[in-house]
Amino acid sequence: MTAALAAPPPEPDAQEGGWLADAFTALWDAAAGIVPGGDLGVLGLLFALGWMGDQASKRKKAGPAKTRTPGRWKAPFLAVWSFLTFLARTVRAVARFYGGRELHGPARSTATFWTAGTRIDKDDDQAAALGSVAFAPPRISLIKQPRRAPSLWARKVAVWFTTYRGRGARWLDRAVRVALWAARITGKAWRAGRATARTLRNWGCWPYAARALTRVILTAIVTFSLVPAWDVWALLVAVLATAVLGAFLPQMVPTEPGDDVLYGPKLWVVLRDDLKFSDDEPRDNWLQLPARLADEDARIVLRLPWTFRGSDMEKESITALMNSRLPGEWVGRYSFRGEHATAVYTHKPPPKPAAPEPEPPTAVNIWDPEVQEILAALGPDDFYCGQDENDRPVIQKMADEQAHWAVSVGSGGGKSAFLQWLAIQMLMKRGTAILLDPKMVSMTPLIDAEIDGVHCYIDPENVGDMRTAITWVTEVTRARNYQKKSKIRTEFPPLYLILEECNTLADYLKGEYLSDVKESGDSAADPIWRDGVVKILALGREVNVHIIAVFQDFRDTQFGGQALSGLFPFKIMGSYSKKQWDRIIGTNFSMPTPVKKAGRMVIVKDTGETTRIQTPYAPWDPERTKGENQQEAYRLLTAYYKELRATHGYSTTGLYTTPPEPSPEVAPALIQAASRDAAPESRNGGLEGGPEGETAGRASHDTAHVTPLDGHVTPARDRLRLIPGQGQSSSQEAAQDPTAPPELLTLAEISRRLGPADGVPKYDTLRANKTRRDDFPQPTVINGKELFTESQIKAYYAAQEKKA
Repeated sequence: MTAALAAPPPEPDAQEGGWLADAFTALWDAAAGIVPGGDLGVLGLLFALGWMGDQASKRKKAGPAKTRTPGRWKAPFLAVWSFLTFLARTVRAVARFYGGRELHGPARSTATFWTAGTRIDKDDDQAAALGSVAFAPPRISLIKQPRRAPSLWARKVAVWFTTYRGRGARWLDRAVRVALWAARITGKAWRAGRATARTLRNWGCWPYAARALTRVILTAIVTFSLVPAWDVWALLVAVLATAVLGAFLPQMVPTEPGDDVLYGPKLWVVLRDDLKFSDDEPRDNWLQLPARLADEDARIVLRLPWTFRGSDMEKESITALMNSRLPGEWVGRYSFRGEHATAVYTHKPPPKPAAPEPEPPTAVNIWDPEVQEILAALGPDDFYCGQDENDRPVIQKMADEQAHWAVSVGSGGGKSAFLQWLAIQMLMKRGTAILLDPKMVSMTPLIDAEIDGVHCYIDPENVGDMRTAITWVTEVTRARNYQKKSKIRTEFPPLYLILEECNTLADYLKGEYLSDVKESGDSAADPIWRDGVVKILALGREVNVHIIAVFQDFRDTQFGGQALSGLFPFKIMGSYSKKQWDRIIGTNFSMPTPVKKAGRMVIVKDTGETTRIQTPYAPWDPERTKGENQQEAYRLLTAYYKELRATHGYSTTGLYTTPPEPSPEVAPALIQAASRDAAPESRNGGLEGGPEGETAGRASHDTAHVTPLDGHVTPARDRLRLIPGQGQSSSQEAAQDPTAPPELLTLAEISRRLGPADGVPKYDTLRANKTRRDDFPQPTVINGKELFTESQIKAYYAAQEKKA
């Protein structure tokens, strides 16, 4: 064993490294023996040849050289020079390869030896096509878009998986956990692969050191695979290079190109032309863009030439260019003081949130002490409408240009409550009110109060009464103007004409006029709007006569061709729509945002001035109470109306005559035809104490007399409300005095007693025939009243029927 250990090591096999290793070793040893310095000299020679080849490749090529045959003594030198040039280029390529640079061509990124870079766009000339702002590319928003929320079905599935506790829930939970784990692993692998692919795709942006070490590692791996004799050295180089490369990993991943690289060159092409710079002027001396335009403190600095005058047109041009080429909105601040004129562009600050518009108070209670003080301090023409946006009282005069008011309030807007509130103030001013309400619902508490000086015409079956009331107000207006002109009387108490639902009223009047009054050749429109309403609107403001009209539309065709909108310069809108606003106010005035709330209204004047208000209400407001409370509210409001009239009084001065009495309300035909004995809803009603087992109805089916055959009158029967002629026997009818003179009655009373069964039409038709027909019976005038007998009217219409 000692001899074996002492024996010299065997000679290495010459063929162990292969022919490639032997050839390279022989070539290297030969060069080291010739060049001074040995191995170091060979390395120095290689680097010198590489430098010479690099310099030779950088020289500009001359023009086509003249063809010349080299001399005999130059040919060997040129051959040696060509060989050396080839060798230098080879060495240069090897040096560039292991130096981390591109093998050919200029650098493709801004990378340096230690830091990664971004790609260099060589197509800057294409940006010249962007010279016009009109063809600017779409801007990119700098606002981060919120992540879209999961869909509804996905949320429902997730909730089901979370809350399921049925059969197989444990295995389902495990399966879901495995699926989620696999999804997370897959996501991480996908993101890692995507980052790797992005890194490899941006190879040209790696730092030179990282690229050089990567190439060294690849060479070592190839050498390790092809040259077994150098496997130890190749492995050692690969390990050491990998260890060194790890320190460069944070810098190896190239960064995405910043906004200064993406937008700077293209923007400079246009700015350079607008500012009249030469083409070789460097951008960095004049334009600076931040790497991230989305940063809040991002600033774009543009140095301006001395020839830039800074006119508004020039500034707007540059600002338009910035906003059209760069994402986001930019504003510039120009400075021409100092050594250099500059323009600094920053993000346009977000608009300040608009301050919420002040709103009127939610409610205004008339029993509030402040409201009571306002009412007590009102002038003769002042009306308190409500509180405005600043919670200040809104008081409007019902006089002069605002003598007449038009109201248009949609359903649920508090129109009825507002009219009732105006009626309260009318009573406080000792005024006379003429109320026309064809729908019979808006002013029920005022109607039921039966107050002196408040005359209501609400029966849609007697539309002629409403026309007569308008005619009476017209005559009063004319009489007052005559007295004022003659200086007989100059002051008059207020007279209010309330026209509720004017559009419905116009339809009723037109229908009644066409059927009963209109004759051949007359216009189809009811002349009351022309001869009555328009005259009151024109002459009433001088003599304290006012119209408060409720409209849903101002169509002239509905009011006999009369343009009423201009005669109402003061309008009140509530709970309206855009279409309703355009019809009543017009499109010339901007529409405030409508609020669907009871009492929230808008006052509109002819100047376009608008004021939003909240109208007052009372705790017993019928529109705010329902069911049993509503009846109590009606009762309280009716009592309040009576109290106001008793407190403030009532003046009939300037009325000259009493307003016309409304026609008695006639029961509908169905109720007239119904027997009181058969139906409790008939016109005579049921028993005061309610229906009982013993009634006149049951007895009347057995006999023609109301009193039973035994002659006894029960307490229930004694409480019956009978009308003249009902329940009387023929003997009672014969007991009347035949020599008594015929009873003189008004047409209204005759219409009430007689009906279509007697051949007598309704009261409206009676009155129209009396006015239009010459052969109508002559009346008997007593105390200014025209009276007729039943026989006269029956005989007249019987004769008319025979003629027909």
